[in-house]
Amino acid sequence: MSNKKRTVGLVAAVCIAAVAGGAWGGYHKYFQAYSPASRAPLAESADKLTPFQKSVLSDLNRQCASGIIYQDGYFSGGEPPPKIGVCTDVVIRSYRAAGVDLQTAVAADIAAAPEAYHIARPDPNIDHRRCRNLTIFFRRHARTLPASGPNADWEPGDIVFWDTFGDGQAHHVGVIANHLGASGAPTVTHHWPGQIVSEMDWLYRLHPISHYRWRQSDAARAPHSV
Repeated sequence: MSNKKRTVGLVAAVCIAAVAGGAWGGYHKYFQAYSPASRAPLAESADKLTPFQKSVLSDLNRQCASGIIYQDGYFSGGEPPPKIGVCTDVVIRSYRAAGVDLQTAVAADIAAAPEAYHIARPDPNIDHRRCRNLTIFFRRHARTLPASGPNADWEPGDIVFWDTFGDGQAHHVGVIANHLGASGAPTVTHHWPGQIVSEMDWLYRLHPISHYRWRQSDAARAPHSV
């Protein structure tokens, strides 16, 4: 094959990969630029964390150490196998470890307020694993806080949703961890397509559009959370 043909073939392959990856692929470079924050300074000392925050952080660390790979799919019962998952599973698993059953709570909230979710056929096996539904649920049952600026006031265990396509919708979600990245922002644990669950200096690498905080006292207001 001539050098010219090789060059044309390489360009074509790159273009195909870029189209296939879409908006997701453009952010993979940040996984190379920002490593997990295991040696970064703590954002909050352990004695200032609530039991809920400690439980969430402990499970986030477990997920990061487990090498969970990104794989979407529909799973009977609503829980993927332990070694696979998507971004929403980071939230679901860490909150479950802290005593909040988001699968049950989201299903109950959809049943109680179908007009808020606009779901023609509710399915408790998958509804809680969609960013769109989770952001509605947290908006209804958690505390809404600024997602940027000096009043954002991020704390460990907070939930952040990002708009990755520029359409103002929530496409990706993560949980605030307990380190400060090189950027000065709190680190966040999330699961990006093609990667494993990671704690990253990533908060403002995407466009955060919503910020929610869950307290143990909030559980009493959420249907069927435990």
